[in-house]
Amino acid sequence: MTIYPTINRSVLLVVPKQPFYDWSNALTPDLPETNADDISEYNSYLQEEELFLDDPKSELKNYWKKIFINELFGQWTDEADYPKLSWKLFTEWFSFYRSSIVTDLTDEPLYTQDYE
Repeated sequence: MTIYPTINRSVLLVVPKQPFYDWSNALTPDLPETNADDISEYNSYLQEEELFLDDPKSELKNYWKKIFINELFGQWTDEADYPKLSWKLFTEWFSFYRSSIVTDLTDEPLYTQDYE
């Protein structure tokens, strides 16, 4: 039996809800509309290993705005068109799921890539 290594991070999977796509669709009325039910790939975010979501607002206080901006930027790069960010809007526009164990199934080394 092979024992695969785990890494010292937890994963937060962020799933946009339809209001997020409604905002995006309104910005691009000439393109076909995106429906949340048609999307099957989502962004994941690595966080410290011991993150628990018993109190999501408190536990994500250092991350939710960064995540929100990253998700918005993935749809539209002009920040002037972004909504006013709030925890309430974040939870209306996104569901999120946590996994406390991240298992590395490959032999490839981990690396990071910085974007400028």
